[in-house]
Amino acid sequence: MLPVMTAAVRTSIDPDSRLPERRTWDERVIVRWPGAYALFSRAVMVLPPRSRLSRWLLCRSALSSWGAWVRGDLDLVLVRFAPDFEYAPPREWQAAGMRSVYRGHTGLREWTADMRDAWMWIENRPLEIVDAGDVLVFVNHVQLRARGSGVEFDSRFAFVITVERGLIVREQDFSDLDEALRTAGVHEPA
Repeated sequence: MLPVMTAAVRTSIDPDSRLPERRTWDERVIVRWPGAYALFSRAVMVLPPRSRLSRWLLCRSALSSWGAWVRGDLDLVLVRFAPDFEYAPPREWQAAGMRSVYRGHTGLREWTADMRDAWMWIENRPLEIVDAGDVLVFVNHVQLRARGSGVEFDSRFAFVITVERGLIVREQDFSDLDEALRTAGVHEPA
């Protein structure tokens, strides 16, 4: 069954934006009190997607999240994910021995270890956020190199994020932006 198609708000991320190289003061607070993050996130999700504040906060959160992931700060990453989270990595990234689905915080830690064993991250830069309400699509430029073979991927990937109660409950990643938008229920062409 296809999701209901919805209008979405597209926000480009400033190309000069940089991923944080270490935790900011607010990130230190949310790691210490993750429940505060969930409350704040629920409040942000209530804002109209077209509001400047909502768009600014989503961009800031995207940079914070990807920065934490790239530098291996999983405690900060996990604050944003529900305990029953489910992740389906793209086929292109699945090396031998990797699963097709990872569940929960433990699963996310296992996937991260599997990815870091198989791939070297060269770049992961957020380009755009598509806000469709409880579903967000992050479009990133991703460059990876396989540790064993040296094969490289250098392309855009779309990360379809489903949010419930202010936390991420599901993520699906796609190399095809149109497929990601259809999965997210967004009717706009890429």
